[in-house]
Amino acid sequence: MQSLLRFALVLIALPLHGGWTFAGPYGGSARSLAIDPHNGNTLLVGARDSLLLRSDDGGQTWRPLPFPAVARGVFNSVIIHPTESGHFYAGLDAGDSRDSGVYESKDGGEQWRALPGIGGRRIYSLAISPSDPRVLAAGTSQGVFLSADGGETWQRISRENDSEMQDITALAFDPAKSEIIYAGTPHLPWKTVDAGATWRSIHDGLIDDSDIFSIHVNPERPEMVFASACSGIYRSDNAGDSWRKLIGIPGTHRRTHILAQDPRASGTIYAGTTLGLFKSSDEGRTWRHLTFEQVNGMVFDPGDPRTLYLATEYAGVLKSNDGGEKVHAVNAGFANHNLTQITGDGQHLYASSPYEGLYGGVFVSNDGGLHWTLQANEHALLGRNLNSLTAAPAPNVLFAAAEDAVLRSADGGRTWLPLAAQPRIPATSADRSTARIRIYSLQTVQADKFILLAGTQAGLFRSLNSGASWTLVKDAALEGRPVLSIYVPSQGTSRLAARTTGGLFISGDIGLSWRLASLPDSSYYLYDLALPANADGPILAATSRGILQSVDDGSHWRPIDDGVPAATVDSVRFHPVRPREAFLVQYGKIYQSLDGGSSWKLFPSDGLEQSSVRMLWFARDLPARIFALSAARGALFFDLPQPDSVRRGDAAVSSKVN
Repeated sequence: MQSLLRFALVLIALPLHGGWTFAGPYGGSARSLAIDPHNGNTLLVGARDSLLLRSDDGGQTWRPLPFPAVARGVFNSVIIHPTESGHFYAGLDAGDSRDSGVYESKDGGEQWRALPGIGGRRIYSLAISPSDPRVLAAGTSQGVFLSADGGETWQRISRENDSEMQDITALAFDPAKSEIIYAGTPHLPWKTVDAGATWRSIHDGLIDDSDIFSIHVNPERPEMVFASACSGIYRSDNAGDSWRKLIGIPGTHRRTHILAQDPRASGTIYAGTTLGLFKSSDEGRTWRHLTFEQVNGMVFDPGDPRTLYLATEYAGVLKSNDGGEKVHAVNAGFANHNLTQITGDGQHLYASSPYEGLYGGVFVSNDGGLHWTLQANEHALLGRNLNSLTAAPAPNVLFAAAEDAVLRSADGGRTWLPLAAQPRIPATSADRSTARIRIYSLQTVQADKFILLAGTQAGLFRSLNSGASWTLVKDAALEGRPVLSIYVPSQGTSRLAARTTGGLFISGDIGLSWRLASLPDSSYYLYDLALPANADGPILAATSRGILQSVDDGSHWRPIDDGVPAATVDSVRFHPVRPREAFLVQYGKIYQSLDGGSSWKLFPSDGLEQSSVRMLWFARDLPARIFALSAARGALFFDLPQPDSVRRGDAAVSSKVN
């Protein structure tokens, strides 16, 4: 008996969990980092998708903080107050949304409020004065703002109409004088010595039009200032009046996102770059390359400066106990992966994330989704990002679609090769060549035999021999239409659906013939489709205007608003063994239907906060567990309660298995 089914039988006997459980995979994008100056075990990390997390054990474990439901944005800067533990500031860039701004928590991140006077402004940088922690500066898309009362009131201190001082990418205070502020922009650095009454450009020695990413002022020698730019790293020994470029870091690494100084050895400088961490022990004269992950933030343990933490773009949070010489990941509970596909082969689950370089690609779980590990990164995927992932009936055999090819793995996703035969536009008599086409979607169907389906810009292709050859479906209704998505039921195979540029189509014979199943009108944009296991059951469509139901095989549709708002639904799924039970996700909330989608009620959503759930999914061999794929936190799951009749039936199966 397959291992996932064995695991499912164990789950059926478990009690109902109180909420959704985060399962990983751990790591991903960490954009900003802060440490409590009086307790090195307390850290705060900011990420994409308005995600904030806290650690109280030196990064060994992380928990998400209950940040208010606001527009999805990026926390480019986070601060822990220098004298008040549990007092946090976080700068959010949520685009032009009114949710952009600076947020404050005085209870360790359990409750947050938007600070008045700066809302609606994209926050690129934050700084707090070392000499007076009541003084904060915020670098925004509309200039520099200053607060002298801990963030209660704000005043723009840069000229409103000065095009040179709009996007403030870096800020730093003089360590002894809060009225002296340095500001970095996409147009060189600037300085004020009178709290913003006047500003001057300090660019003598810098290459013209250098983007400034970070500024660091030596706390012991304020006249020594470092700045990183797209053109390299610069040092000033006269408080910014003139600069000289530091050598030693290759030009390919010159995008230095963060500069930091060893708190116990001022001559030791760290540079976090696009391609790793560099260290200089002679005030920047020479450098050594220590790590290769893109560094976005860096902090030192106040009790032991040899311990430092790095916020990285793809590897999450890294920790070093020896001044950066060796690093290791500390990501348990922290993830910012955007999982877009999930599949299973009866023994393993697989999920994929695009555009994450060496730290994303294909992940595998061997325990029903409880834990995930990276199986194949961009190197194993031959430099490709996947837009579709599906498992064959045979264990460890996977197929994946990239834009330019169908790939196959025969070892559980570790190694991949393009198929020798790819879907191609058939050659004409005048032109015997075949053209490579874009591939949008891939699905597997197990009927009398295994069928592989590929949706492409030239139409739908079928393969009956695991991709060794392909046949273009020439049904008149579908022929020539780009096929963007293919939908199959979790059980049963006769009825399929396909989304094309010309609308939704239904097939009742495993993809040989198709007919149009038009939604009510063009204002309904289709995001997802749920086909029940029984071919005569209702079809559910997740659209931009709510959930639609068809009880006549797609010929007619009706909007459903009983228990669920008529608003965007991201994903909808039928339970794999209970044909009338369905689930949908809308704005991060889960709804459940027990009557084929005719009516809905709220389902527990505890644990999904700040997760940006995009897709719901069931494994055929694991019907007691529903999965949610998230754009912010990877995979989450919920263990469903089972009816007594199901428990009794599965107990009988279990006795036969054992």
